[in-house]
Amino acid sequence: MYVSVSDQLAAALHERHQLSLSEFDALVNMPSESVRINELKERMLLSQSAVSRLVDRLEKRGLLEKVPCEDDLRGVEVALTTAGRRLRSKAIRTNAEVVDEHFASPLTADQLAALGEAFTEIKRQKKLGA
Repeated sequence: MYVSVSDQLAAALHERHQLSLSEFDALVNMPSESVRINELKERMLLSQSAVSRLVDRLEKRGLLEKVPCEDDLRGVEVALTTAGRRLRSKAIRTNAEVVDEHFASPLTADQLAALGEAFTEIKRQKKLGA
């Protein structure tokens, strides 16, 4: 199911926004304020070098900008640009539409409730360390 929905999402993000799944992941994991690249890496499932290359691509597209780090004169942080925020909002809506169409819509309200309960229990068990 994950692969199927991911494939549909990848296609929709590329078609509608010219974004890859990794680029979308970076945009949605950007906080409202600037962040160091290694902090962004911690939010994603990519290596440091992959995140650096991704940031470079998004910067070239005008979606992210590099800003000097106030705490470290040699350091650099990245921040969403206005265009990046706008595209992120549109892409989040696309994500919701795809997940709804290819995952949630085929299920009944009772099935969705049961799934929600199962996910809640899994999350609770993880917190308990079980």
